[in-house]
Amino acid sequence: MNIQIQQKREAVDEIEVELEAAEVSIPSPDVQLPTVAEAEKSVQGLERRLGHLGDVNMLAIEHYDTAVERIAGLVEDGNLLRGRRSQLVSIAEQLEDERRTRLMTVFKHVNNNFGRVYKILQPTGSGSLRMENPKKPFEGGLEMDCVPPGKSKHTKRSMLSGGEKSMAALALIFAIQDYEPSPFYYLDEVDQNLDPFNAERIAALCRMRSQRAQFMMVTLRKVSLTLADHHVGITHAGDGRSRLISEFDRAAAIEMGEEFEAERKSQAEAKAEREAMPELPDPEGMPRTPEPLGTPKSLGGLAERAGVEVVEGDAEEVIEAGDGTVGSLRDRTDDWTEDMEERETIEQTPEEPAVAESEAEAEQKEAE
Repeated sequence: MNIQIQQKREAVDEIEVELEAAEVSIPSPDVQLPTVAEAEKSVQGLERRLGHLGDVNMLAIEHYDTAVERIAGLVEDGNLLRGRRSQLVSIAEQLEDERRTRLMTVFKHVNNNFGRVYKILQPTGSGSLRMENPKKPFEGGLEMDCVPPGKSKHTKRSMLSGGEKSMAALALIFAIQDYEPSPFYYLDEVDQNLDPFNAERIAALCRMRSQRAQFMMVTLRKVSLTLADHHVGITHAGDGRSRLISEFDRAAAIEMGEEFEAERKSQAEAKAEREAMPELPDPEGMPRTPEPLGTPKSLGGLAERAGVEVVEGDAEEVIEAGDGTVGSLRDRTDDWTEDMEERETIEQTPEEPAVAESEAEAEQKEAE
C-alpha cells in the first residue's frame, strides 16, 4: 500500500513539473475541480471547434513573419522617401529664392543703366524698366516705360514712333552692355527710322563703345559711315550676285562734344556701380541634390516571387529577369504548341476512313 502511495505521489510531482513548464497554474485545494465526465465533455467540445476550423496552414507563422518584415521595410522606405521629398522641396525653394534674388539684383543694376543711357539718347527724356509681376518675376514679362522729350508721362510704348522705339531698344542693349558686355554686336539698319541727328548720336555711341566690343552695323546712312573705322561695300550688279566694291581701313578721329562726355560719365558710373554691387553667392556653395536611392528594402520579397534578380550598385540598380522564368515560359509555349498540333491531327484523322468507305460504296454500286 505504501508503495502505491509513493508511486502516486511521484506521478503527481511529475504532473506538477509538466504544468509549471507549460506555465499552467495549479489550483488550490479549495477549488472544486470538474468531474471526469465534465472534463471529457469539455474536451469533446474543444475537438469539435478545432474540427470546424478546417485544415491548418503550417506555414502561416512563416508567412506572418515574412509579412511583418515586409511591412517594416515599407514603413522604413516610406520614412526615407518622405525625408528625401522634404529635402528636395527645401533645396528647390532655396534655388528659387536664389534665382529670384540674382534676377532682381541684376535687374536693378540694368534698370539704372537704362535710365542713364536713355537720357543720353533722348535728352530731357526719361526711361525705366518695370517687371509685370514683381512678386513672381518669372511668371511675367518686362516692360519699358519710355517718355521721349516733349511727350506726356502717361505715353504708352505702343504710342511711340518707329524711331523712338528704336532708341529705346538700343538704350536697353547699351544698358546690358554696361553690366556685362558681349565681345561682338551686330546691328542691322537700326538707324533706318532715325533722323540725321539721332543717327549720328547712335553712330557716335557705337564708336565710343567699340573700344570694349566689336560693332558691325549694316547701314545706308552717310553719317554712320563717316564714323566707322572699317568699310565694306556690297552692291548688286544686276546679274543675281552681290559684289564687294570697296574695303579699306582708316583712322577716324572725331572730337567729342559735351553730349558725348555724358556717355563717358555714364559708363564710369555704371562701372562704379557694378564694382559696388554685393557679391552674388558662389555657385559652388549652392545646395546639392542628394545621392540617388538604392534598391528599396520592401521590393526584396516581391522581386523574388516575380522571378526578378535585383543587383545593387553604388549609384543605380539594375534589374534583370531571371533565366528560369524565361526558360519556363519557353517550355510552356512549346508544350501548348505540341498540344494544338496533336488536337488538329486527331480532328482530321476520323475523316479519312469515312471518305474511304464512301468511295468503296460507290464502286460496289457501279459494279452492280
